[in-house]
Amino acid sequence: MFVGVFAYLKMKSNGKNISRMGERVCYMKKHYVSDHWNKGIKGHLYYDFIDVVVNHDNLLFIDPLLIEIAGDEWCQEAKAAVKSFFDEFYKAYREEDMIKKRELLSHAGEQNGTRFGYGRGDNGKGNTVNGLLEIFTPLEQIIPEISTMKKAEDLPLLIPYFAEDGLSDLLTNILHEQLNKFTLQQMKKYGVESNESLLFWTWDRKESCWKEIERPSYCVSGQELLVVPKHIVRKKYLFSINQYFNRIILEHIRGEGGYMDGDKPIPKKEVVKAKRFSGKHWQYNESVSYTRKNNDVLDEYHQKSPCFYVENGGSM
Repeated sequence: MFVGVFAYLKMKSNGKNISRMGERVCYMKKHYVSDHWNKGIKGHLYYDFIDVVVNHDNLLFIDPLLIEIAGDEWCQEAKAAVKSFFDEFYKAYREEDMIKKRELLSHAGEQNGTRFGYGRGDNGKGNTVNGLLEIFTPLEQIIPEISTMKKAEDLPLLIPYFAEDGLSDLLTNILHEQLNKFTLQQMKKYGVESNESLLFWTWDRKESCWKEIERPSYCVSGQELLVVPKHIVRKKYLFSINQYFNRIILEHIRGEGGYMDGDKPIPKKEVVKAKRFSGKHWQYNESVSYTRKNNDVLDEYHQKSPCFYVENGGSM
């Protein structure tokens, strides 16, 4: 069924997507994992995984902090794999090892198995090795001076243009084997058989390298499906440059006598309002500059971040 071109935005109507097709807009019925696996009984509440729409992108992201603070066996293994990758990643940048950088970023691009993210092909530079190297160029300048930069979440914190979409894709690639295992476990639970055997790349934490493996998988319309544990997923990361600046950097600067009106601290909203004309990336610039001189503030943020998640709500 077609409607006029005035409906150029994506809309929702009676559980159906409306997607633009040239000068026309058509309805596309949403199909969920549950439609394929459990007779259409929909809702994250009923599953250990996110019941995603399989024929459309879902604005959801794998959150590394949720993996870190969870205590279940799956997350402990995932945490070890993520740490292994980022140990190698930051080491390569500290040693200015271009060969190793390229190797590490060779399988870090867009990943559609989870159906998470802003849209297929919309990650821009983040889809390619050269694009990722360009995005991470600022690391070459700051990494020698910030010894406490070591976690996955530090990239969106201190690098512009790398946020939920890019990091979630990277984590999906790192954890591809673990996500495949989880998917197969859930399939078994609902009596679903594998319908494909696929080759894919994943991170081998024991060998500290990418490896290509073949595993039974599940495909929808010819594309691999990876279901994700719902307790490691968020619609938006709680950690951000804005939070890091407001909760950590600004407090330290105030303690040193900055951003004060006499003996009273200037309200944070007023500081941000006054500084917004200082440049597009002023929070990055001030936070990076302060962290370079005071490496311990980043470790302080690492320690306090789990508490921020408790205060503001956890996963899905």
